[in-house]
Amino acid sequence: MAKDYVLVIDIGSSKLRCMQAGLGVNNTFIVKASAEIEYDGYYEGRFLNEDNIGNLITGLLNEIDFVVGRGNNKIYIGVPSEFSSVVSTNATYNLGERRKIKQRDIDNLFYMAGEKAKGENVEIVSVNPISFKLDEGRTSLNPVGELASSINAELSIIYAVKDFIELFNRIVAGMGFESVEYISEPLSEGLFVITKEQREDLNMLINVGDLTTNVSFVKGEGLASLASFSIGGGHITNDLSEAFDLTLSEADKLKRMIVLSLKGKNTDFYELTSDQGKILRIPLTIANNVAMSRIEIIASAVSQCIQLFSSQYIPYLPVYLTGAGISQINGGRDYLAKCLGRNITYGVPPLPGKEKPKNASIYSLVSAALGGN
Repeated sequence: MAKDYVLVIDIGSSKLRCMQAGLGVNNTFIVKASAEIEYDGYYEGRFLNEDNIGNLITGLLNEIDFVVGRGNNKIYIGVPSEFSSVVSTNATYNLGERRKIKQRDIDNLFYMAGEKAKGENVEIVSVNPISFKLDEGRTSLNPVGELASSINAELSIIYAVKDFIELFNRIVAGMGFESVEYISEPLSEGLFVITKEQREDLNMLINVGDLTTNVSFVKGEGLASLASFSIGGGHITNDLSEAFDLTLSEADKLKRMIVLSLKGKNTDFYELTSDQGKILRIPLTIANNVAMSRIEIIASAVSQCIQLFSSQYIPYLPVYLTGAGISQINGGRDYLAKCLGRNITYGVPPLPGKEKPKNASIYSLVSAALGGN
C-alpha cells in the first residue's frame, strides 16, 4: 500500500464496508476508494454465516481494485462492541525520584497494566487512559513533561473475543496480508465525534445499527464502560412488515417515509408503492406508533445500561447518537431523547460533506488507522 493510504474494514451488523484513504489538508481525508455490501451479519455475538465473510471481503477489495502486495500488506479491522468488553483499572508507576515524565514512562505503565490484564478467551485491543493523577493528587490529561515521582492512571482496557481475532487472522492471512491491526470501533467513534475538550468529562455515545445497539461511556482517551444488546433499526423494519403484512423492502420504504412528529388523524395515510407497483395506503398514526414502540424498547435497554454503569443518576451527561438505525427515521432521535429524558446530539464525523451519523464508524476507523485517535 502506498504509505499515505490505509485500508480499513468496518464490520457492521448488516453491512461490511471497506475504505482506502489518506490524510488531506486541514485534518480531512482523501478517500481513494470505498465499497460496501450487505451480509447476514451477527446477532448476540455470533456471525450468522461465518464461512462466507472471507469471500465477501475479497469481493469488496476487488470492487475497489485493491491488490495485496507491492507494499499493500497491512489491513485495519474494526472490532464491534458485540465482540468487545471493557475493564477499567488503576495502575501506578513509580519513577524513583521526582523528575520529568517521559513518553516511555507512560508506555511502560500501559504495558504493565496490559500484562496483568491478559485473559484466556480474549485478546487486548488497546490500553487507553481515562485520567492521570500525579503527586499530591494533581490531575493531568497529558502528563508527559510534568514533574512527578509517581504516576497513577485510571485506564480503560479494551478486549476482543479471541474467536473474532482468530477468524479474521485466518481470513487476512489467506488473502496474503502480512499485517493486521484491530481497532475498537466504539472507542474510535468516541474519540472521533466527541472533541478532546468535551471528553474531559463523561460522555455517552449510543450507536444504533441495524441489528445491534451499543452504549459506550467515553472519557479522556478511553472507555469507562461498554455495553451492547441485539436490538436495532432492522427490528423497526420487521415490526412494520408484520403490522401491515409488507415485504421487508416495502417496510423499509415505509420506515423512511415516517415522520414521528406528525400527529395524524384516522384519515391520514402514508402512501407507498409496493414491490408489484401497487399503491399502498398505510395508516399514519398506527405506523408511527409501531416505530415509537420499538424505539421505546431500545430506550429502555439504554436506560438499563446507564443504571449498570452508575447506580446514581448522572444529571449532566452529554449524549451522542451514531449509526443509521434510528438517525435515518424522521423524528427518531427526538423521540429517543424524550424516552430517555435527556438531550441527544448527533455524533457525526468532523468532515465537510460527511456529517451524518451513519458515517461515524467507517471514518472513525480511518482516523484511528491514520493515527488521529
